[in-house]
This record gives sequence, C-alpha cells and structure tokens, in this order.
Amino acid sequence: MAGMQRDSYYRQNRHSPALIRARRPYLFRNAVLGISITAFALGIYAYTISVVGQDEFADVKVPDAPIRDNQRTSQGLKN
Repeated sequence: MAGMQRDSYYRQNRHSPALIRARRPYLFRNAVLGISITAFALGIYAYTISVVGQDEFADVKVPDAPIRDNQRTSQGLKN
C-alpha cells in the first residue's frame, strides 16, 4: 500500500466536488434545523430572564443583623 494514494472527499484541507455534491441535499434542512434549535434555546433563555426579573423576593425574610457564633450556640443552632 505504500505509494498508493487513497481517494478522499477531502483534498489538501478543501472539500472535493464529490463531497459538495453529496452534502447539497442536506444543506437547507440542516440550516433550518440549526436555526430552529438556536431560536428555541434563545427563547427559553429570554423567558427565564424575564420571569426571574419580575420576582420581588418579598416573601424572603432577611435578618436585621447577622447571627454571631455565640448567639448561634445560645439559640441551639448548629452549622
């Protein structure tokens, strides 16, 4: 096999005409699918950001001062 050159779709880092002809029927469908998946992911991202941005966190209780270690042990709280 030494000295025999294999025929390939790729020649010198370029597409051969045969590869271009083989991929042509799938080019449009692949582009539509890629755009659809990207639009779906961006839609979910935008929806999530808008919903989280509307939350006011009014139901979250925030203490006035942080609990110190000596107060934590006197109250019976552990880490």
